[in-house]
Amino acid sequence: MISEEVMKIFTNCAKFFGEEFDIEMVDGGTSEICVDCEEDYMVGMAYIADCHTYKREVNLEKFDLARERNKMIDLYLSLLKFK
Repeated sequence: MISEEVMKIFTNCAKFFGEEFDIEMVDGGTSEICVDCEEDYMVGMAYIADCHTYKREVNLEKFDLARERNKMIDLYLSLLKFK
């Protein structure tokens, strides 16, 4: 689950700096998507970030991993200037 992993990272960073971390400190709430591998994890995080950035609801029922992966690939390829 993405939010559980991110919360662990935030908690460990806070401990490193001698600070406290609480989930209530996260603006915008959290979302969780079950994934099978690290690549899917990155795609899922990008989907959630995209939804929050453009103020769209995170809709896990409509989340399509292959579609979101293809959107990322298209974006990165569009940044390259092929001749």
